[in-house]
Amino acid sequence: MTMHVSYDHKCAACGAFFIPFAPGLACPGCSQPAADSFDFLPQAVASLRFNLRQYGKYLPAAWYVGSLGDHVLQLLFVVFEGARTEGKTGADFEAYLDAKLAGMDWGPQDYLQAHIRDMALRLNALLVPGIPPVQGGR
Repeated sequence: MTMHVSYDHKCAACGAFFIPFAPGLACPGCSQPAADSFDFLPQAVASLRFNLRQYGKYLPAAWYVGSLGDHVLQLLFVVFEGARTEGKTGADFEAYLDAKLAGMDWGPQDYLQAHIRDMALRLNALLVPGIPPVQGGR
């Protein structure tokens, strides 16, 4: 059993899928501020930590994507597991993250790359003690 985050959100202005994980976060598709927010990051940290504790890795052996929240978690699992197995921390994590995200096929959701990057940097600060949290977005 793994920890899912069932959540879906679509920008009212442009229809882009994204997670407004902080109040006033702008849509990565059109830059319109989201009208609401969803406290995704603490749930994502809990899911990542659960996987590491339960399975010894961030990426579970099986994962069902039933929502946007689950889709984003799957992308984050891949990033964090790769960074963990390759020993990428600190500045190395950010460089690894950028290379990993650049190598993914985003299709028509290319706007999500910077959004996932922002989330991953914030999550890394929550997962690794001593890393200052990211302020604002990219």
